Amino acid sequence: MSKELFLIRHAEADANNFDIKDIDRPLTADGEIVASKVGRFLKGQAKSPDAILASSALRTRQTSGFLVEQIDFDPSKIQVLDDLYEASTRILLKAINELGNHLHTVVMVAHNPAISFLAEYLTGDIIGNVSPAGIVHLKYDGGWDEFSKGNVELIEYTSAKELE
Repeated sequence: MSKELFLIRHAEADANNFDIKDIDRPLTADGEIVASKVGRFLKGQAKSPDAILASSALRTRQTSGFLVEQIDFDPSKIQVLDDLYEASTRILLKAINELGNHLHTVVMVAHNPAISFLAEYLTGDIIGNVSPAGIVHLKYDGGWDEFSKGNVELIEYTSAKELE
């Protein structure tokens, strides 16, 4: 049974307030709007996730929250994982490899550069820097524990500008 993974970089966050910790940086007003567009994009793809994983950073939790307002997903079921904040490619892959095979479509909302590196590692394709609110749609015919270097298909990379 095939698995579909949507790697999503959080939407644009406040980078000008140096009085708050990085983990507590909120989305900008534009980031909130674009995060909703990510949800509409997923709804337009007729993809209702079985699970959503998000980093514990405020900006990823907010991105996930705006996203789920647009799709049929209970926001209380978003899995907030501390390990996804400041995670390496290896840590993100570990979270994917540990998913239960009863899940078929999963959304992971996290940070760069790990999102970009992971997408390129899994697919072997050059994707470049995933933009804020960028969506990397991946597919694999097998179990989550088999996601590995170069064996996952890149379906599409959609930048935030393409969500307009």
